[in-house]
Amino acid sequence: MSFFGKLFGRKSNAVTDPDKVPDAFKQVAPVFDEIGAETLGCCPENWTNAVLTITCDGRRIDYSLKNHRGEQGTATITPLLAQLAERLYSLMASNGDRWTKAELRYDQDGDSWKFKSNFSYD
Repeated sequence: MSFFGKLFGRKSNAVTDPDKVPDAFKQVAPVFDEIGAETLGCCPENWTNAVLTITCDGRRIDYSLKNHRGEQGTATITPLLAQLAERLYSLMASNGDRWTKAELRYDQDGDSWKFKSNFSYD
């Protein structure tokens, strides 16, 4: 079962009562925000799409940051982004959610960005 499934008992896109947000989610949500800001800061200004992929084989965490729209330029993963990716895995694993791959996708929509995550498990 996914992290959000464990937290809410089902897939959920919204929480209507902030007092019912589980503590595990309250711990992880700010990390997602920090990762998003750092991910977009690591990308060339012309990118309108970025996909941060984090993989973990149980011993080692690897990262990649790519553009899936063929836009020119190269992203650079900063030490801070690597640290945030490791913190995300550690927090989720400490709550029983040990994934092997996370894809965090950012797509520009006008002046704002949309975020979507996908987690894979063995």
